[in-house]
Amino acid sequence: GGVVSARLVLQDSRIFGETDTKQPATATTGSIGVYEAWTELLLFSGTSFKIGRQGVQFEDGRLFSLSPWSNTGNSHDLAQFRYFSPGLDVQLGYAYNNQKAFNADSSFYNISKMYKELAFIHVTKTLTNGLDLSLLHVNERFIKSKIDQSLYHRNTMGGTLQLKKDQQPLGFLLTGYYQFGKSTPTVDLDAHLLALKATYAFTDKIGGIAGADYYSGSGSSLAATKTNTFNKLPYGVNHSFNGYMEYWATLPKGGLVNYFGGVNLKLNKRISSDITYYAFSLAKDMKVGTLDVQKNIGSELDIALNYKFSAETAIQFAWCTYFVNDGTKMMKYKSTTIDTKFPQYAYLMLTIKPQLYKTPVIAESK
Repeated sequence: GGVVSARLVLQDSRIFGETDTKQPATATTGSIGVYEAWTELLLFSGTSFKIGRQGVQFEDGRLFSLSPWSNTGNSHDLAQFRYFSPGLDVQLGYAYNNQKAFNADSSFYNISKMYKELAFIHVTKTLTNGLDLSLLHVNERFIKSKIDQSLYHRNTMGGTLQLKKDQQPLGFLLTGYYQFGKSTPTVDLDAHLLALKATYAFTDKIGGIAGADYYSGSGSSLAATKTNTFNKLPYGVNHSFNGYMEYWATLPKGGLVNYFGGVNLKLNKRISSDITYYAFSLAKDMKVGTLDVQKNIGSELDIALNYKFSAETAIQFAWCTYFVNDGTKMMKYKSTTIDTKFPQYAYLMLTIKPQLYKTPVIAESK
């Protein structure tokens, strides 16, 4: 017991050319800041207590992610108690946020997309070799308003069943979450998410992927004080779900159903490609004004090409396009007569992850 580990990670986010050659970046023109700063105390066998600013990632990053795609990663100021043994991993987390160091209970907390308090319990149990069941309950508490500083709660509970075996060609993630409580101080929340993603390796070079996401939605006749639209937690990663274009990063009020399929090609040791097609529709009927929106709201094709220069350096080129229909136009522009250009985008991304220094492991002499 009594062993302490700690981690400090700095993060710099800026745009080329936004500062002149002699001026340091300010908070408005890019910033360097602390991404992680935590210390972990190992209490007794398999048990630890970790406190400070830390990244949180569960499963595929749907609810909590380090968010590796965005310019800045996600991290939380929290205390975390963890128990770990072969086949069982239990995490308890708690965070209490404040904007000021004084008047802790009287200062209004309104940081965008952040909670006043957060508590979670996450349990992963290995059912059998390669098959894991994860259970998660997240309770977020937000201040109602500057005048009424009582808290309202948003709860998300559910889990993921994950099959991942090295020697077996089939893998899958089966995810389900139920949400209850409040989505705003005046709106009651009753929503759910169901998702399945399956992968299959046909050969060493060709793999297939197929799946579906179902985010529940609110019918057009639902009372204004209720919502059945799933609340995506803002701590997850959008880019990994529902297409690279993030066309529906903010879910429609009517929810979202997304069927997808694709192939992964490993052309050689250096070159690989991912091609995925997504078909989107609304989970519930929606109206824009008095007009009905058709349920089919378009589809998307993503083509990514990866080239690995070395273990540390990789380049990715992607081209993505969205196939617009009348449903898309009604959702985005409230009209089917508007003339849209062909929505597409491409990017080139260079990723370099050099390992500058690794602390050598020194064996303890007995």
